[in-house]
This record gives sequence, C-alpha cells and structure tokens, in this order.
Amino acid sequence: MILLRVLILFCLFICCFLSFGQQKYPKQPADILKYIIDIHVNDESNKIKVIENVHAQFTTSIDTLYLDLTNFNGNSGMNVSRVLEQGNPVPFFHKNNRLGILVVPPAKNTPYFDFQIEYEGIPTDGLIIGKNKFNERTFFGDNWPQRAHNWFACVDHPSDKADVRFKITAPSHYQVIANGRHIESLPDVNNPSLTRHTFETSKPIPTKVMVIGIANFEIEKTKYSKNFETSTWVYPKDKLNGRKDFYLKDSILNFYEKNIGLFPFEKLAHVQSTTMYGGMENASCIFYDENSIKGDRKINDLIAHEVVHQWFGNSASEKEWSDLWLSEGFATYLTNLYIEESLGKKAFQEQLIKDRKKVIAFAQKTLPPLKDTLTQNVQDLLNPNAYQKGGWILHMIREQIGKDLFWKVIQKYYEAYQYSNASSKDFFKVLEKTTQKDFSQFYKDWITQPGHPILSSMINENLIIDTITNTTKFQYTIEIKQQQKIQFHFPLEIKFFFDDNTDEILTFDVNNSIITQNLVSSKKIKQLKLDPNCKLLFDEGKPPK
Repeated sequence: MILLRVLILFCLFICCFLSFGQQKYPKQPADILKYIIDIHVNDESNKIKVIENVHAQFTTSIDTLYLDLTNFNGNSGMNVSRVLEQGNPVPFFHKNNRLGILVVPPAKNTPYFDFQIEYEGIPTDGLIIGKNKFNERTFFGDNWPQRAHNWFACVDHPSDKADVRFKITAPSHYQVIANGRHIESLPDVNNPSLTRHTFETSKPIPTKVMVIGIANFEIEKTKYSKNFETSTWVYPKDKLNGRKDFYLKDSILNFYEKNIGLFPFEKLAHVQSTTMYGGMENASCIFYDENSIKGDRKINDLIAHEVVHQWFGNSASEKEWSDLWLSEGFATYLTNLYIEESLGKKAFQEQLIKDRKKVIAFAQKTLPPLKDTLTQNVQDLLNPNAYQKGGWILHMIREQIGKDLFWKVIQKYYEAYQYSNASSKDFFKVLEKTTQKDFSQFYKDWITQPGHPILSSMINENLIIDTITNTTKFQYTIEIKQQQKIQFHFPLEIKFFFDDNTDEILTFDVNNSIITQNLVSSKKIKQLKLDPNCKLLFDEGKPPK
C-alpha cells in the first residue's frame, strides 16, 4: 500500500512538474484557506527558520497536496526537515521547487487538513535580505508575481487566495510590518533580545501580496476614521522627505473610497522599502522603492496607483495572469481619474495621450491581445498592454456610457468580486448587466484581438450651386480608412476647422475598413482633426497618395 502511494505520488509529481513554470498554472482539487507562518530572522546570517501551518480544503479525494517551495541549491533555498499532520509525521518529497505532501489517509470524507511544515534556509528571492541606501540591514518581502515560494510554502498563484497570520521573531531593535491587523509584539520568552510580532488578515489575499517588512523605521500614524488607521513607515534619515511625499495619502484614499467603496483591508501602511518595483501594492501595506522618497511631493500618482490595487488586484483579483489588465489597467486608469479630479481635464488628457503613445510604441514591437495568453513569462506581462492599453479600454467604455454610469459599473464589479477572482468575461458581464448595452463586439475587438486602429483621413472638395438661393456651397466627401489588417468598430469624433475661425465636431460610426461621409456646408473647411477630445485608442497613419 505504501509502495502504491509512493508510485502515485511520483506520477502526480511528474505531471505537475512538466506544466509548472508556464503561464498556465497547474491546478489541483484543493483550496488553501489559511497560512500561519512562524518565521525567525537574525542579524548573524541570512538564514531563516520557519514553522508553517497550512490549512487546506479538498474538493475531491486526493493522495497528494502540492505546494510551491524553492529547493536548496547548494547556496540558497529551503531544506524541509519534516511535515506533520495532527502531530504525526507525513511522507513528503521536495524536488524541482515543489513540495508534495502525501495525504494519509487519502482525503475522503475529510475535507479539511492541517499540515505543519518545518524548514530553514536562505531565501533565493522573494524575501530580500540586505542593506538599504543608508547601509542599514533590512528584510522585505517582494513576491510579485510568483516569488513568494522562495521563502514560504504556498500555492503561488492569484487564483488561490487565503488568510495569512505572520508570527515574526526578529531582533528587538527593528520595527516590523506585515499584512493585516497588528495583534501583538512581545519579548521572546527564550531570548529577551528578540521580539515576536504577530499580524493577521481577516480577508483572503493572493500570495503575490503577502509580505513582511523588517527594518529601522520612523513610524507616523493617522486616525483616518473611527476604526481605521493609515500610517507611514520610512527610514529615520528620510523622515522629513516622507512627511512631504505622503502628505496627500489620506485624500487619495478618500477619493477612491467615495467612488469604489469602503477600503477592503484592516489598515493602510505606506512603507519605504527595497522593492525591485517603483511601488508594490502589498495588501494593507504598500511598499515603495526607497529611492522614490525624495521629499519633492511627486509621487502622488504612484500612491494613487498602489492604493487602487487594494481594491483591484488584491481584493478583486484576476483568475489568470492573462487577465492582468484587470489589475494593472484598472490601477492605471483610476489613477488617471484621480489626476482629472485633482489637476483638471487638461492634465488628464495629457496623461491619456502619454499612455496612448506607450501603447503605440509597444505595438510596433509585439502584438499580443489584451487578454494575453501568448506571453509565457509572467514578468514580461508588465508592459504597456496590461497597463496603458488596459487603462484605455476603460476610458473608451467611460466615454461610451458616461461618467456616472461608469463609476456604477466599477462599484458593481467590485461588489461582485471582492475577496475573490474574476476574468475579463466576468467584468463584461457586469458591464452589460449594469448598462443594459451589448458590448460583445467591443469585447471581441479590444480584448481578444491584438492591436488598435491605424487611421488615415482624406477629404475631397467640390463647389456646388444652390439653385434656390443662387449661392455657392461646398460639398465634401470625407474618407476614413483603417490601415491595419484586423478591423475595429468604434465611434470616431472629427473636428472640422472652417475658414471663418469656427469649428464643429461630428461623430462617425466606423464599422468597415473604409467609410465615406458626405457633408455640405456654406463654409470652407481648412483642416480636420481626428479624435479631438481624446476618446479613442488609435494611431494616425499616413494618408493615401
């Protein structure tokens, strides 16, 4: 019986290993409900010691639970010493960065299991242990997209969200931050030079935003509301810079609470860190690159972007990496709406134009669809397709349905998928239900097919005589051509400038590769401008000769 189980274990491992590392994450009939991560760090070495409890629910009978955990490679990685279930040792294997735990007996009529995993090692990645710009020792989680398994065992994919409790034992001279509510900080009973800090979430989050931060911090807290606190955690030498840069943090939060809904987590901490990104939206404790804190008050857009992610990306998360625009596109566009609110329409449109240029430049190199199943390396999905094009999709939707209804769609979508996962189709179902409009052609054009319209325009002029009034008029034939191979369907505004210094905007429905429109006017057209109010994602091509 044991030999049979070992054989089954090996076969299941081979099947999962062959698919691991691709964008399509290997699924299993299990759901992780909670991680309890008891982690010890020290100043003598970069080795961590962890006792982790994994609370799992099985949807069907299985023999093996698979978790992601980086192997020891001779220099770094984790060595698992034992796995327990109800205090009893459980057979396991750890190979090729996957930990397979043999479920004994098989999970039949026993839907819940608690496994205790004991391991130690030097994190290869994910938990970055080093020195900050002031040459002070720091420990920062930096998990995106699938780097959490370098320092704790998990299902390292956004589709499997879980609660997490961190128990962090660290030298007492450090301040410690982590996801969720701070439960307590107590001296270690065995070593008074160490302190044990406990944090716990009350809502499930993906592993990409489960983090701890350990450093010397200057902490400032603000009572945002009766039961909710915001705070800043900056290096002591950057204390004054932090005060200047985060001066609008609460008003930014307030803007999104009014327009989306209540903040989804227990607190909001803004943390200076050594993250490899400009900012990382870790749930309830955003990490900012240490060099972004300069005291010049120029990170409001960055703050807004990461705050939006608390709703979209952390609470309402994408089901698959191919739908990353549901995180990054939302954060990009809702940041632009904050720019519109705080700086005005001109600044808003200037940002839209910058975003459009990035999309056009990216499309000249590669042309994946917005729902990108083609790009296999998840890190490569951090591109203008997910960010700026995703934002532009939302902008075009807002222009078609209006500002008020747009915010209602955003609220309804968040309400439906908070603390869970959604796909592009899920968002469009909410959009259609809320607006009572058909967006199937829009979905096909902008979500599943690559590229964007490349438009050229041509105008022909003829003089005609109005026999009734015996006056001369101008008859124009306007031709709009889509120069790209794949066709799009969209409304296009055209602004006409006349020789008497007046102008007029007309809207044309573009539903073919070439459309023509006749126009009669008593005025002479000097020139025309496509999309004068910045409503369409397009590139302007060369007019035909």
